[in-house]
Amino acid sequence: MEKITQNSLSDFSAIFNLVKKQTPFTFVRFSDGEMEVIRNEQFFIGDGKISWRKGSYDYYYPDFDKKEFIPDRDFKFRNDLLVSAHYKSSNYVKGIPATHNNAVDDRDLMIRFNDNSVENLTFSDLLINHNFLKFRKNIFPLFFNYQHVFLLGNHRAKPELININWKLVALQDNFFTNYAETLDKSLSTLSKLPSNSLVLSSASSLSNIIGEKLNRIRQDITMIDIGTSLHDLVGMESGIREYHALLLNNSPKNLYKKIRLISQKNYKLNW
Repeated sequence: MEKITQNSLSDFSAIFNLVKKQTPFTFVRFSDGEMEVIRNEQFFIGDGKISWRKGSYDYYYPDFDKKEFIPDRDFKFRNDLLVSAHYKSSNYVKGIPATHNNAVDDRDLMIRFNDNSVENLTFSDLLINHNFLKFRKNIFPLFFNYQHVFLLGNHRAKPELININWKLVALQDNFFTNYAETLDKSLSTLSKLPSNSLVLSSASSLSNIIGEKLNRIRQDITMIDIGTSLHDLVGMESGIREYHALLLNNSPKNLYKKIRLISQKNYKLNW
């Protein structure tokens, strides 16, 4: 297993080497949404807004990205997410918020969950923002070297647009409302995959939970939480994350979006 050092350059290289060598590992990401669940805070994303403990503000999300966490209803989901946050394994890498996200409290909480150790902890946005284009140029092409590739994602996604042999493990919209059945069905499918399969997960917080459970029983499978980093290639709506602007041409309007993105504090990773 490649050493994770909380340095964006070396940690990116570590993931690159693992994929290149097809060394099985799991990479899951705890971003702001997961941290809200861990802290048992209700939140809502959809209908053109985000509403959570930090307030409510306008932000466009497509219908398939709509989700709501209600503590009294979704306690089983939260418990499973906490298990994933505490879980440690030699090839289980957890991406977490850090200084550049203005999330030092969240970072330190995740370190405590990790037995007060930074072992196998890295940045939740290791493959996006500052590293997004590098991910698309250097790591993404290595996925084609795997014989068996599966995308865990929304039922609208079409991985066959990338490669006719890639398969979809489909998820419903807003899995919170049907969490137990969705988890059981997905895990049942993934647990039966061929050895040395690659699972690309674009499943929101479900990625964290399935990643932990699959790592316990199938250490011969690689699972990477890719978020929305391949949305434009699988027929899903692009432009729903700010870093998608990096894929656009250099028209004046697009240049403005890119400059605004790279000027933000959270663009470059800082532990």
